[in-house]
Amino acid sequence: MLTRKLGGVERSLRELTFQENDRVPIGGGFICKASFLERVAGMGPFWSNPRAIAIEAYRRLGTDLIIQFVMPKRPEDSTESTTVTNFSRRKDAPPSYTAETVVEYVSALPSVGEIRRDFDSEAIYRDFIRVMSDGQREMGDMLWVPFYAMACSFMWYSQFGFWPYLLALARYPDQMEKLFRNSGEQARLRNKAIARAIRDRNIPPFLYFGEDICYNRGPMVPVKLLREVYFPHLRRAIEPLKDVGANIIWHSDGNILPILPDLLDCGVDGFQGFQAETDHRLEELAAMKSRSGRKLILWGSISVSSTLPFGSTRDVRREVERCIDAAADGGGFFLTPSSSVGPEVPDENLLTMYRHAIEYGTKLRS
Repeated sequence: MLTRKLGGVERSLRELTFQENDRVPIGGGFICKASFLERVAGMGPFWSNPRAIAIEAYRRLGTDLIIQFVMPKRPEDSTESTTVTNFSRRKDAPPSYTAETVVEYVSALPSVGEIRRDFDSEAIYRDFIRVMSDGQREMGDMLWVPFYAMACSFMWYSQFGFWPYLLALARYPDQMEKLFRNSGEQARLRNKAIARAIRDRNIPPFLYFGEDICYNRGPMVPVKLLREVYFPHLRRAIEPLKDVGANIIWHSDGNILPILPDLLDCGVDGFQGFQAETDHRLEELAAMKSRSGRKLILWGSISVSSTLPFGSTRDVRREVERCIDAAADGGGFFLTPSSSVGPEVPDENLLTMYRHAIEYGTKLRS
């Protein structure tokens, strides 16, 4: 049992490496409520220096790990205060795709050889070092683990639209595999540069990224298709990171249970964002092992769609205890919200989550 109080960086690194710790650590970075961050930081107005005020708020809340950094929307950017634009009438509207024109787009993509020839490895190397060093300096004694694009992309629906993209995958899987082959090659080249930066600069080897592949009911496409055209390229893309001993925490939206074995086989070491509403059970995830045979790293998972916005402070305390009891034994666990926390969440519920996590997490490890 540790008798000294640790700082956030040391506490986070000990938890991520499954060492003895003084309490269960807390993750932050997802609060999208400007008034709450301003209140906690004791600084303002929020929009005069939003990033500094948010960081100070997380520090005062006792946060140990900053995961990504999702900021509140400015009032003028809120959908509640703007008129929805009819996209189809704009001159700069995106092209209207069909499954067939998606395939045409994919067919015209450069070859793998051309991707390798034109890739600027040094630019990625320098950018990753800058993002990590500047961010850690800014966060102070909270460990900085930003979301950084390292995966073979699946989320092409944001470019093509859901139906054209998913229909193209269903009708033309052989042709569509080129999309993942190219994306996987670009990710592999990025990850080689990132792996070199981790080794050269002794950057903590904990990386956070992922792709939204699932709805609440499961994968958007059949698992068999993913195993044929996507996962082989994802695994190859991740290999350079695994070669330097990096630990990968996968951002997961929706019900990832049907593809969880595939993600583990690709080299994923842990998960963030899993939701109880999609039948994810922390107890089951906490009992699983990564490809290396270690306990999974888990970041979660107080519900942002039920407990935090609609529960009482008693409900929040109960949920904090449930999550810690389910997953904290043996290390590798950080108490966090399941996703971004919206302005509808009462301040007292947020304060209760942080305060009780510190109190109960300390009691558990004492």
